[in-house]
Parts: sequence; C-alpha cells; structure tokens
Amino acid sequence: MRTDAQIEASRVNGAKSQGPVTAEGKQKSSQNAVKHGLSARTIVLCNEDHALFEQLEQDYIGSLTPTTALELHIVQRIAEAHWRMRRAWAVETALTDRSNPRLDDDLRTAKAQEQVEKQIESVRRAVVGFERTQDSDLAEFHRLRKLRPPDAKPIRPIRLGVSGRDSTQPLQGAESCIV
Repeated sequence: MRTDAQIEASRVNGAKSQGPVTAEGKQKSSQNAVKHGLSARTIVLCNEDHALFEQLEQDYIGSLTPTTALELHIVQRIAEAHWRMRRAWAVETALTDRSNPRLDDDLRTAKAQEQVEKQIESVRRAVVGFERTQDSDLAEFHRLRKLRPPDAKPIRPIRLGVSGRDSTQPLQGAESCIV
C-alpha cells in the first residue's frame, strides 16, 4: 500500500509533465504505440514509400477501370489490403531474421523458433484478414461490374485520408518518425 506522501509526490510530479510541446515531439509521441503497423488507421506509414503505394493503387485502378464511386472505393480497398499484406510479410521476415542469427545449437534454434512462432502468429492472422478483405472486395467489384452500363466511362480517383489529411502527402516531421 502506498503512503499518503508517495501519493502526493506522484500527484506533484504528474502535474509537471504536460507531454510534448513541439510539432516534432507530438509527431514522435503519436507513434509510440506502433509496433508493426498492421492495425494502423493510416494506410502508408511514415517509414514507407508513399509514391510506391500510389503506383500500386494506380495499377489496380488501371487494371480494373472503375466507373463509379463505389467501384473506385472497392478498388482502393483492394490496393490497401495488398499494401498491408506486403507490410505483414516484411514484418514476418524481419521477426524471423532477427531471432535466428545463425544459431548452431539445435536446442537454442528450437527455442528461438518457438518464440518467433508466437510473435509471427498475430502477423499471420493479420495477413489472413487482409486477404479475406481483398478477396471479398474483388468479388463485390466483379458483381458490380456486371451491372455496369456498357458505355460507362472510368472515374477519376479522389484520395481522402482516414486521418483527415491528404494521405498521399508524408506527415510533417515524418523523417524523424520512430516506427
């Protein structure tokens, strides 16, 4: 049980901290809880290539040629799911590589692999979810395509970020982002 003096000291010390003040500090602290980015609301993380995501999305749009806002939305979700799957594969590879620095002892290798498997399990579940999303969106896209008028023209994409910012632009201070 804490004493009254300890409780008071904690209260006084807690009142001193007001969190980050600068824009850079706020940006850094906003990424404190990010472990792997698989459940991030932002599609492209600050350490990822925004132009590469845009190219991937344009490839999907060019390939599927959506003609309505709903079709475009579905195509964008397909591209987003693909992007997140790529991130998950990179995380899985990094976890495996990091945990097995050329161990020669079979027992140490087995224990390290056991630990890796526990960490990778959540990544694999995320990949399955992204694949399911991509598959169902693609099926819905093809269902809508059958209802499309024959003279429908492709629609021009408008990019709206989930966070209310233009997601094609990197975050301010992203170069110092910790992920």
